[in-house]
Amino acid sequence: MEIITTIGSLMFFFSLVYLAYHFIRKRKNPLRTLPRKKFYTALIGGFALVGIGSSLTDTSVQDALNEAIEINTALIAENDELKSTNAKLQESNDVVNKELNDLTKKLSDSDKLDKELKDQQAAHKEKTEAFEKEIADLKATNTTFATEVDSLKNQVASKSATSTASSSNSSSDSSSSAGTSQQSANVYYKNCTAVRDAGADPVYRGDPGYAKHLDRDGDGVGCE
Repeated sequence: MEIITTIGSLMFFFSLVYLAYHFIRKRKNPLRTLPRKKFYTALIGGFALVGIGSSLTDTSVQDALNEAIEINTALIAENDELKSTNAKLQESNDVVNKELNDLTKKLSDSDKLDKELKDQQAAHKEKTEAFEKEIADLKATNTTFATEVDSLKNQVASKSATSTASSSNSSSDSSSSAGTSQQSANVYYKNCTAVRDAGADPVYRGDPGYAKHLDRDGDGVGCE
């Protein structure tokens, strides 16, 4: 199409140059006539070729323009689709970020709760150890008390036997009883420690050294 337009333009330009050449020659030769066949052929042919080339060029340009418009329309549609996809991706990203923040918060709360549980376990362990120590101490104390009770029972049994024997002897020997009473009056214990040091605990009412300050509950048995 461009070649046809170029040829037509050259022919039209040639006709104009030929016309100018004719007028120059005619000034020298007034009788000279314009060769119409050559001039009009070049002029009309040039116009025709330029018109044809222009029409063909316009058609190709229009086709190219239409194609460009179609491409542009497709690109716009694709751009709109990409925008829509981008908006959906942004929404999905926001949802994911929100879920991530929630999970981070839950993880933080879980770590905090785990720390609290560990602290409670440590405190419970300390209390348990303290209780176990108290129980062990109580068991040891109970064992000591049980030993002392057994010892006291043995001493009570021994003193009971001794008291029974003393009662039998007192009925048969009044002089001996008087001597014993005199001896009992002479024996004095300041406290139960002195009684225990003398090996006389417990001391019963009527025994040598018995006194009310040793028998606080008044049951007749001192330093029990």
